[in-house]
Amino acid sequence: MPSQGMSTMPGPPDSRKQVGGLCYAKADAVSHDAKQIYGVLLDEKWLAGTVLEVLQHKPENAKRATTWIKAKYKIGNKEYVKSILLQSLKPQAPEGPATCPTAEKAGVTRTTNDENENPSAAAGSVTANVNNNNNDGSPTAAGAPNNGATSTPSPPPLGAGTPPTPPTPAAFANDGRAWFDGDVVHDINGRTTVKMWKLTCQWTGNEYSEGCDNGMVPKYSELDCFMATFPKTQLNWMVDCLNTILPLHNKDPTTMGELLKWFGILILVTRFEFGSRAELWSNKPRCMYIPAPDFGKTGMSRDRWDELWRYMEWSYQPVEKPDGMSSEHYRWCLAQDFIDRANEHCAAYFHPSDIICVDESISR
Repeated sequence: MPSQGMSTMPGPPDSRKQVGGLCYAKADAVSHDAKQIYGVLLDEKWLAGTVLEVLQHKPENAKRATTWIKAKYKIGNKEYVKSILLQSLKPQAPEGPATCPTAEKAGVTRTTNDENENPSAAAGSVTANVNNNNNDGSPTAAGAPNNGATSTPSPPPLGAGTPPTPPTPAAFANDGRAWFDGDVVHDINGRTTVKMWKLTCQWTGNEYSEGCDNGMVPKYSELDCFMATFPKTQLNWMVDCLNTILPLHNKDPTTMGELLKWFGILILVTRFEFGSRAELWSNKPRCMYIPAPDFGKTGMSRDRWDELWRYMEWSYQPVEKPDGMSSEHYRWCLAQDFIDRANEHCAAYFHPSDIICVDESISR
């Protein structure tokens, strides 16, 4: 029994049961997508969540109800709302110091920049305002006399004077470089000036830039994008090459417009399943529920499309391998000119932004 005139100090409220408080859940319990982000560290990763609602559920024929905590979590840049059993949650991070609830009823204000931030890293931003009570239960301002009665002192801010805990890497690259969850900027070669990407159309001079397809300016069509990105020099070379070869086989010469139509049909072919290419020009459907492709409506017959396909060339390759040229170099002649023209076109008309995506850089 406590001695007379002494007030007992109640234990801190469970932050898991306080709306607005903190709770920590295993990453895989929040979303299956966490495995793709944390990899081998999945079993050790706990996510901080903000309590939205405390739910009581009593199954039929059960003796007691179970408590479920509905909270909001964040994985990368995406937020998840998940209801998890109370026993599966922790009121504090397993590797961090104890945390207090953030509900206003508890008199605690928590200020962080990120919901997934380690509580110990934001410990310096935590302040607690606890009111002392008189013996009769009336509040007493902090520092005011209490008529000799013993009162509960205000606890100091959590983590005062302790340095922030560095973030835990989510994975390590092959060279040992650490990868972190979230937006982390490393100025390896100094600060970079922000620059927006831009693509200038080689035919019209129109500029395609960031936001050109989100309503800020009229959206461009797929044909506009193709004409802006496919090198003009490559199209002209292919037309000239076809007009040299086709007459040698008693075939009609082609034009730029016909070649563009040929490309359109080539792309359209990828949208259909077929056994032989001839089926795409058939006007008889294979199934009563799916109309026939009937590519004849495009204005190009199957024979003409096959003629262009047969004599199409993308790069210059000598008929015979020249002396001194390696077999590998000779094989690459079938595509090398096309690659060079595409690179020259990109250098002339595309202006990259300050953001670089290194292909396969995230492979673990």
